[in-house]
Amino acid sequence: MTQTVLLAGATGMLGGRIAHHLLTTGEADLRLLVRPGGARREQLAPLLAAGATVVPGDLTDPASLDASTGGVDVVVSAVQGGRDVVVDGQVALAEAAVRGGVRRYLPSDFALDLYAAPPGEVSSYDLRREAGLRIQGTGLEVVHVLNGAFLDLFVQPRGVLDLDDAAGTATFWGEGTERFEATTVEDTAHYAALAALDRDLPPGKLAVAGDRLSALDMVAVHERVTGRRYRQVSRGGVTELEALVHRVRAGDPDSPQAVVLGYLLHMLTGRAALTDLANDRYPQVRPRRYAELVEGARSAA
Repeated sequence: MTQTVLLAGATGMLGGRIAHHLLTTGEADLRLLVRPGGARREQLAPLLAAGATVVPGDLTDPASLDASTGGVDVVVSAVQGGRDVVVDGQVALAEAAVRGGVRRYLPSDFALDLYAAPPGEVSSYDLRREAGLRIQGTGLEVVHVLNGAFLDLFVQPRGVLDLDDAAGTATFWGEGTERFEATTVEDTAHYAALAALDRDLPPGKLAVAGDRLSALDMVAVHERVTGRRYRQVSRGGVTELEALVHRVRAGDPDSPQAVVLGYLLHMLTGRAALTDLANDRYPQVRPRRYAELVEGARSAA
């Protein structure tokens, strides 16, 4: 039976792929929430050609949200931004969803377990956590899709691992053996679309992961694929990374450096690790692993 889904954030990297997978199920009447005068129609052309429709609405305009949520079964949010969007906008959309009789809401979480992460270490996690908990308080059936990091971002290693071919070094924080969960954007979108339409899925966290890997696992993949060998260099232990995070946050907790270092700290400490992975609930998704991505990038080069 077809369900009506309202998607916010369809023009983003993840949102567009969620829309694609919702449409390919054949079980979704997909509406795209688009701010009047916002996204150009050509950006959405492939989705519209596949059957989606545009619904005008602005996260700052409750009347427009009331009009957009009428007759909707499920709201999916993939929005990005600051407090005005992630907290105020998503909560306003949830409140309109309640008034419109919506059953389920998937907020824009898509990360490690930000609900288990200690407050005050990553500002974006704090905003998403606040939004998610406030949305839960509306009485909607809320599903939090948690996918870890986006695996695609590590094909050309940076942050977690930096490879210097000229110097022959592989540089990382910690011992290099600390593992974290990660999933590609495409696989995350597929899981989110299936979760949105899964009537039997209970509310709460839905944790999925395409891979669980460490910096040294990544080094091993690159050495096997390229034939190079790298000398392993640690920037410092996790305790030193944590001290750096606190220093940077003291200057500007919302700076890109503070956010990236905070993500890295959570990845290496396991404070926001995913538990109770539910990959098996959706066997039609075959999540790609890191080695597969690196091999594919090498072949395409």
